[in-house]
Amino acid sequence: MKRNLRYTALLLFMLSTVYASAQSLRKLMEMPPRIIESKWEQTSDGGTELNYYNEDLCSYYLFRENDRSYNLNPGKNTVFRIEKGSNASNPFIGSSRYMFFRGQFPKDFQISTPYALPVKAGEETQWQIALQESAKTMIFRIQEGDTVYATRRGVACVTALPQQLLIYHPDHTFAAYLMMHQNFIHAGEEVMTGQPIGIAGVLGVSVSYFFLDNNKFNSNGPLGYPYSHFTPVFRTDKGDVKLEEKAVYKSAIDDELIMLEMTKREKKKFQKQKYSK
Repeated sequence: MKRNLRYTALLLFMLSTVYASAQSLRKLMEMPPRIIESKWEQTSDGGTELNYYNEDLCSYYLFRENDRSYNLNPGKNTVFRIEKGSNASNPFIGSSRYMFFRGQFPKDFQISTPYALPVKAGEETQWQIALQESAKTMIFRIQEGDTVYATRRGVACVTALPQQLLIYHPDHTFAAYLMMHQNFIHAGEEVMTGQPIGIAGVLGVSVSYFFLDNNKFNSNGPLGYPYSHFTPVFRTDKGDVKLEEKAVYKSAIDDELIMLEMTKREKKKFQKQKYSK
């Protein structure tokens, strides 16, 4: 009887944790409060410009209904300028419904880009579908308390909860790491493929890969949830493969994978640091 009660309690805990993971993913993609500020400012030559200041280290998409929309990179973004003495019309005088979304539409998205498994090189793991978000979240089996590793290079975005980690990749895709017990990474930090990023929770780690999808917008705004999720190819001891659910794979994080998106200068620095140890 006690054994059945313990099993039932564990099952309920697992389902509630997965549900929390699904809910926190949506919450994670909301724009943090006061992260973007708009200002009309004077230019040095007497003109006026509208600037958006993005205090996050990830890009945002400013959608303006029935009007031009803008990508907001980290820092200052000048979206409109009026030269001194100009009679040019100002489209920002009239009211327009607008919304902010994390990310930009990918330009060079390749589904064949290899990712690392979220475990140490040489270690094994397997994954299963998250019940509440079957097409969106992969739960990797990692022992509670073990280290979680970054599956791809990117920069950490601002998040509301310390255990959450949202990585923005060079091609404007995201990886969200949820259900971790501890997160080692701070907002704005550059993360390398295979870098330790946190400690696994009781169910391991839940990872979701997605991007802001241009096909989910029209002139009136987003058509529901504006992100599309995908399952990447992972580098394993069996090569670069699309993982089968519940099959066991061994991580194969190598120098080629780590340096995949580095510049020539970064590759040279990485190799120098590695062989100087």
